[in-house]
Amino acid sequence: MTTAKVKNKVNPKVKITLDKERTLKFDLNAMVSFEGAGGAFDNSAMPLRDLRILLWACLLHEDETLTEQQVGSFITPENMGEISSVLKEAFEVALPESEGKAPLAKNPLRG
Repeated sequence: MTTAKVKNKVNPKVKITLDKERTLKFDLNAMVSFEGAGGAFDNSAMPLRDLRILLWACLLHEDETLTEQQVGSFITPENMGEISSVLKEAFEVALPESEGKAPLAKNPLRG
């Protein structure tokens, strides 16, 4: 699996290799899709279901026909840690820069 940060803050994306090379985009649409599918943003460890939902939501901009189940088939115990890291990277790339601190660190996203 490979990743590459893109510094374009208007259209932040992170590449990932799953079934093929794909691009994660953590934007408002991804956040709404994540929450709409039952995902919840909080500071605790992300449940497996939420990991699958977040990956799915970040891939919808590429292919709106993807299902959560299809995306779940891309995740295995072998690549789960890497996928978590790439999702975190996609989130960080999408955040505005502010004096080295993530602006949502004190107040994580809540619906």
